[in-house]
Amino acid sequence: MMIGQKAVNLEKLKKGGINVPEFSVISYEQLRKGQIDLSTLSVLQNNYSGKFAVRSSASVEDSDSASFAGQFKTFLNVNKSDIEKKVKQCFDSLSSSNIKEYAKNNSISLDDIQMDVIVQRMVNADISGVIFTSNPQGLLNESVITAGKGLGEGVVSEKVDTTTYYYSTTDKLYYYVGKENILSENLVEQLISISKKIKTIVGEYIDIEFAVESGNIYILQARKITTLNGDTPLILDNSNIVESYPGVSLPLTVSFVHMVYSGVFKGVCKRIVKNENVINQKQDVYNNMVGSANGRIYYKISNWYTVLKFLPFSKKIIPVWQEMLGVKAKSYTGEEVKIPGYVRAMSYVNFVSELLSVPKKMDKLNRDFYTINDDFYSRYKDSMSNDELCVIFNEIREKLFGVWDITLINDMYAFIFTALLKGRLKKLGKTTDQINEYISGISDIESMKPMKSLIDIAYNKDKYSSTEYEQAKQGYISKYGDRCLEELKLESRTFRTSPELFDERIEFYRQDRKRLEQLYSDLQKHGIHDDKKQDLLTAALYKKASLGIKNREVSRLNRSRIYGIVRQIFLAVGGNAAKQGIIESTRDIFYLTVDELFNIPQNAKAIIEQRKEQYALFEKLPAYTRLIFEHTEFDKNHASVNSHKKSLSKDRLSGTPCSFGIVEGEACVITDVKSVENIRGKILVTKMTDPGWVFLLASAKGIISEKGSLLSHTAIISRELKIPSIVGVDGLLDTIQSGDIIRMDGSSGIIEILRKEQKR
Repeated sequence: MMIGQKAVNLEKLKKGGINVPEFSVISYEQLRKGQIDLSTLSVLQNNYSGKFAVRSSASVEDSDSASFAGQFKTFLNVNKSDIEKKVKQCFDSLSSSNIKEYAKNNSISLDDIQMDVIVQRMVNADISGVIFTSNPQGLLNESVITAGKGLGEGVVSEKVDTTTYYYSTTDKLYYYVGKENILSENLVEQLISISKKIKTIVGEYIDIEFAVESGNIYILQARKITTLNGDTPLILDNSNIVESYPGVSLPLTVSFVHMVYSGVFKGVCKRIVKNENVINQKQDVYNNMVGSANGRIYYKISNWYTVLKFLPFSKKIIPVWQEMLGVKAKSYTGEEVKIPGYVRAMSYVNFVSELLSVPKKMDKLNRDFYTINDDFYSRYKDSMSNDELCVIFNEIREKLFGVWDITLINDMYAFIFTALLKGRLKKLGKTTDQINEYISGISDIESMKPMKSLIDIAYNKDKYSSTEYEQAKQGYISKYGDRCLEELKLESRTFRTSPELFDERIEFYRQDRKRLEQLYSDLQKHGIHDDKKQDLLTAALYKKASLGIKNREVSRLNRSRIYGIVRQIFLAVGGNAAKQGIIESTRDIFYLTVDELFNIPQNAKAIIEQRKEQYALFEKLPAYTRLIFEHTEFDKNHASVNSHKKSLSKDRLSGTPCSFGIVEGEACVITDVKSVENIRGKILVTKMTDPGWVFLLASAKGIISEKGSLLSHTAIISRELKIPSIVGVDGLLDTIQSGDIIRMDGSSGIIEILRKEQKR
């Protein structure tokens, strides 16, 4: 029987088909008695003339309680004639002073320590390294590979330059840190594939030593990462929320979003459960509905599932919610929710009551919002002090945040009736394409008003005097000045904060008169849909789904206005702070948090400078869709990073069709809307869109996004603008690049690459 996990794991790997260099094990009994018989070792037979590695395999090594990493002797590049001597030296390290000290510090009895010794053929490595199947810092779905040229001894002892690769096992993306890109993409993928297989043999969280010789990968040893267990993971997922907060969001936005979501979700549970004692049991859950990592905003998805479990019919609601929000990982956890029987019984009544009354409550919310909105702009003055601005902010926070949770009930209303409508259409024999087209055709009037008004001004500008144009401009900004690209990021520039952007947008549309005339004509007919040939049940479901979606879009537009008010307040605070010399410039305020805003720290300039450097790094990191932390989220901290763009050779992709039509054209890949230039007549390809993208979509031939669902803004607006759209396309940005000529079919969801752009 082998002693020590090293030897045991090597034997398991060998039997599991892993490419392990030949090895033999000298038993503890032989070593203890001094009866070492090298002639029995298979690894020394067959006239092998190369060199060997001699390693310990102690009973206490790599255990759950202690690793003894680096404490026992290891010898590499050992000549055959020196093996016996090195084996003895390895065994003698059992009684060394450092082992005694380590054992004492870890409360381990020296009498319990036994050791086998492994003799293994050396690999004359071109590249050596270590794979951690999970990041030892505590990021469970990120593998880490550290590699260097030559033997592993140089890598471990840091005698050679190394490069470290951070690989998301969810997104199949990676970046690397180091002077040189040592591993090819193919080699990285091979190492990840081998590590996955090793996990099935040895266990979940593994530290693997490897060597590459002439393109062949050898696994030298595998042991458990003793610092990880993954019992209570924290899952961050950007499904749906990435539509509102694409890319990196600055600290002020992140902290404000955290504040909003905490209040809104607690409010939902209050409406349904109506029992303070039960509600307060999960206070820590409500306070952590969203999280951030590397400057990007995510749902703390486990906490979402906990909140959804408060709701009646949660097992039915969760799959509907997952589909409508585009959540791809369907398994879920979340804390258990214990609700007394009578409270649970009443929650069913409350839930049904809230659903039935949601249209009326949404109407009231909209009326209340306009009152608050008008009151703010009648009171707001540029000359207000920070104390006065703080008072207004807290008033709005109290008035709106306490009732805004009804919009989430309305989202459930929209999701549920849309799901019921899909089920009904399926029973009527409709195909998936027909159902998707039918759902996508549900009218959405409110969110198109900003687009219609802007096109109207652009179309009629020649008829306006300069005074009339200025009046039209101010009227538009007063109503819709907060709707913009990335409108829920407080740092975004809007028509209201930067009126010159309005003029630029008007001139952009006027450059293509033919397209402008077509848009103007189409938008005059906006909202007309073919609803005939519906039986009574289908018509009823269609009506309710339409109402839910319409109110969802109304609340989204009003939400952009709320963020517009908050943005105005925060910029005013920043302006005051800049005048006082507390910060360098007004917009530096976005690098502070809400808590820091009205009581700006004395060292604010230093804090802001540090965060700017930090965010410059975040911009370079890949945007992972899901992060699974062992306990709490953390940000990456590297001196520099190199993002690797994976190259896929596929020439055909598919996704969810949302707006019919077949078009061919040049792809325009958008990863940063702030750098978009010429998009006219091109097919837009992106990770996701937000409501403000309506201004870009108006000039495009079509739109394809990696994220999204039938109720995403991409789906709704593209239908209204009569351009084809496809969402939920896996591997989109790894496959298509700007300049590719592609064909998209908005009815089938098929995308074909007709010609690849040669330059990369």
